[in-house]
Amino acid sequence: MIRTHIAEACEARDLALLDAVVFVIRTQGPLTRANHLEAWRGVLGDPEVIDPRRELLADRLARRTAAPLEGDAFFASLRVRLPDVPNRLLAYGLALRAATAHGGHPGPAQLPLAQLCRELGLTQAQARDMRLGIMDGMSPVALAAEPAHPRHARVLEAVLLAAGMEAHLTEAETLALEASREDTSFLQELTGQLLRRIAFGSQVASPLEALCQRLTDIALAPATLAQRWGTLRLAYCFSHAVGHDLGQQLLLDLLQELLHLGTVEAARATARESART
Repeated sequence: MIRTHIAEACEARDLALLDAVVFVIRTQGPLTRANHLEAWRGVLGDPEVIDPRRELLADRLARRTAAPLEGDAFFASLRVRLPDVPNRLLAYGLALRAATAHGGHPGPAQLPLAQLCRELGLTQAQARDMRLGIMDGMSPVALAAEPAHPRHARVLEAVLLAAGMEAHLTEAETLALEASREDTSFLQELTGQLLRRIAFGSQVASPLEALCQRLTDIALAPATLAQRWGTLRLAYCFSHAVGHDLGQQLLLDLLQELLHLGTVEAARATARESART
């Protein structure tokens, strides 16, 4: 159930990203099935967003027979499928990079880019920073990624939910746990303090529903490869500090899958954390 829910949410988001790219590049020439695939292969060329499912999504989108949405209906659909600022910024960044891939200037795509920015509620400052970052060779994913706190808080809260406890960690708590990751004894001490604080009244009525939401948010949040590795390592460390069991291992396996981190590579990256506990 959790996998299905997350897969559907990711597919809706991915198709929205591709729709945004196609909306912009269609001003640069006639759209064909090959154009659709080329547009998405441009995204697949970014090592930060490689996901084999997206090639299938691009092919499916290119074969859609229903009339595409236009005008207000199109932008309303985008806003529903991209409800958060990071993914809206990512959509704009991917569209901008696709429009400037040949020659460095959007040309006729400049007007739809401005409209996309406006309809997604992005500020001029956000658009400028994305444009300058892409000109400097940065990935749209890196430019759209969230600060560390919300990303780390979600994964720490997911570990707690797997242990049957619900908590909303403060930024100070999140930073302290992340900073103590390399010091096993200190991490266990901090974890013990945290567990004592939330032990009473923290039992969640629907742990699977709450866990599903946290994991969906983790899967949808734009994050670079380095940020995804950091998230998984933090989850491993905190899981062992909380008390590693089968439920925790299942959570870690699912996190690894959602973050698109290979089994062998993830095992190597987390071996040191597991060995210290």
